[in-house]
Amino acid sequence: MSVYYVDSSALVKRYCDESGSLWVRHLADPEEGSSILTAHITGIEVVAAIARKARMREMSEPDATSAIRTFRHHFQTQYQIVRMTSEIVDQAMELAEKRGLRG
Repeated sequence: MSVYYVDSSALVKRYCDESGSLWVRHLADPEEGSSILTAHITGIEVVAAIARKARMREMSEPDATSAIRTFRHHFQTQYQIVRMTSEIVDQAMELAEKRGLRG
């Protein structure tokens, strides 16, 4: 089983057609058995991104509403939510610096 941390820019690809959507959808498919971790604040960011796409007419209102509903369900049931503490942020910054992690 693989473990992935995904931020909002990656996760929104599961709910909106963008470059990289197929890869993210495959990664997040429950049958793949991967664990998907994301920050608590990602919930806000993904909903905001989808709503923005509807406002900018990059997707229809009904599609955006459906995408947000599906995301909210997945956020509660399929993702492991990481609550960010100062200690976690400090450790993540150290790992990013030492291991060349991307944000």
